[in-house]
Amino acid sequence: MRTRWIVSMGLAAALCGAPALAQSPAPVITLGFKADVQADGVPTNIQPDATLSPPLQAMVRKRVAEWRYRMGTWQGEPVAATVSQQITAEAVPVAAGGFALRIKKVTTGPILSDVWKAPATGAMSPPRYPKDAQRQGIEGDLVYAMRRDALGAALEVELLDAQVPGNWKRPFDMAGRQAISEWRLEPVERDGQVIDCRLITLVTFRLGLGKPLPLEEAEPDLRPYQSRLPDSCPLPPVLLTDVAGTML
Repeated sequence: MRTRWIVSMGLAAALCGAPALAQSPAPVITLGFKADVQADGVPTNIQPDATLSPPLQAMVRKRVAEWRYRMGTWQGEPVAATVSQQITAEAVPVAAGGFALRIKKVTTGPILSDVWKAPATGAMSPPRYPKDAQRQGIEGDLVYAMRRDALGAALEVELLDAQVPGNWKRPFDMAGRQAISEWRLEPVERDGQVIDCRLITLVTFRLGLGKPLPLEEAEPDLRPYQSRLPDSCPLPPVLLTDVAGTML
C-alpha cells in the first residue's frame, strides 16, 4: 500500500516540473476516488483519495465528472449508488515537455486513505486460500447469493456458480463460505429506504505466481445471475465510458 503512495507523490513532483522522471520508464500509479452516481448514471460528489496531491485530485474530479455509468436496477428501475474505484494510469512524456497521465484501466476497490483508516479485520475480508490448491497453483471464481440480516451478517448463502477445475469446488466453496460468515454487509437502499433483496457477489481466488495480474482483466458481468433471481439486489454501477488509453 505504501509503495503506491510513494509513487503517487513522486509523480506529483514530476507533474510540477521535476526533470529526472523524463529519463525513467513510465511509472504505473493508482488514483482512487469515491463518487455518488445518480440513477441516470451521472457521477456527483466526487471525492479523490486524500493521499493524492491537490493537482492530482483536481484532475481526477474533472475527468470522472465526464464519465457515465450503467446503473443496477430494482423492480425494473435504475437505482442511485456509491462507487469506490481505482484508476490505474501511467505517466507519459509529451512533446511540449513534462508529462501526462494515460489511463490503463478502472477497477472497483477501496481507496488508499480508507484502507489506512480501516481496522485490521475489514467488513468484507478476503477468503483464506485453500492450502492444497495454493500449493498446486489452482485458481477459481465462485458466485454467491445471500441476504443481509439487521446487523449486516449474511443469511441464506447460496452458491450460484463455481468456475474451478476438477474436484476443487468443495475446498473453494468452504473457504468462500467461511469468509462470507465473517462479513458485515452494508444495507441496500432505494430512495432512502432499505430494501430486502439478495446480494450477488463474486469471490475470486487468484495466485500472482510472482507476476502481476493482467491489467486488461475485466470486471465480471453478474447480470446473467441477476436474471435468475427476481429478488436480487441492484448490481453495482458499471462504467460505460471507454477510458482505456485516454488521457486523464
